[in-house]
Amino acid sequence: MDDAHQQLTRIVTPVYPAGDTVDWPAAAAGLGVTGFPADYWEFVTRFGAGSLDDSLFVWVPRPGRPTEPLTVGRLPEDTLRAVEMARWRDPAAGSRYVPADMLVWGQSTGGDALCWVTGDPDPGRWPVAVWARQWGGWSVHDCGMAEFLVRLLRADFPACPLSDATLWGEGTARFLNFRDEERLRDEDIDPWTGEPDPFAGMEFD
Repeated sequence: MDDAHQQLTRIVTPVYPAGDTVDWPAAAAGLGVTGFPADYWEFVTRFGAGSLDDSLFVWVPRPGRPTEPLTVGRLPEDTLRAVEMARWRDPAAGSRYVPADMLVWGQSTGGDALCWVTGDPDPGRWPVAVWARQWGGWSVHDCGMAEFLVRLLRADFPACPLSDATLWGEGTARFLNFRDEERLRDEDIDPWTGEPDPFAGMEFD
């Protein structure tokens, strides 16, 4: 098991037994990559698709269903053409990486896109890139997805890389698989408190 993933499993606790199964070869072929980082494969096997403290959402590939929400995929063409996509917090990084190489694996509640830079044919060498919506720029972090999450929870970056600082320096987090969250909401239970949802059945204009 990847050391960063081991650290992550010590500080992130699933609310319920979780984990998802993915047809990895089909997913890689559909996305035009050679594979996926080992730490991400381990994360999906243990946790699956879901969220850390309802703040940071981790997606999974869905072979044959690439347009479904919460699915790992490339940035849409209209997004790539947006002026904002040319903004980099570090101009030197902007000369090394291009948004077309980004593969989105998650999102924050602040609307930030969490990606890998897939320019290297070896998935184990993909760094994490963040599009911080409120800051209006890209940043690239020389670490994998599991290490990124560990460092986020431990406040081990010079500054919070996300627009939403909910998890920044928290030390630990709970994880809830989307499957369990949907089940609990169908039962009119607040998935994060375990209590009856006070808004269940209410309609909003």
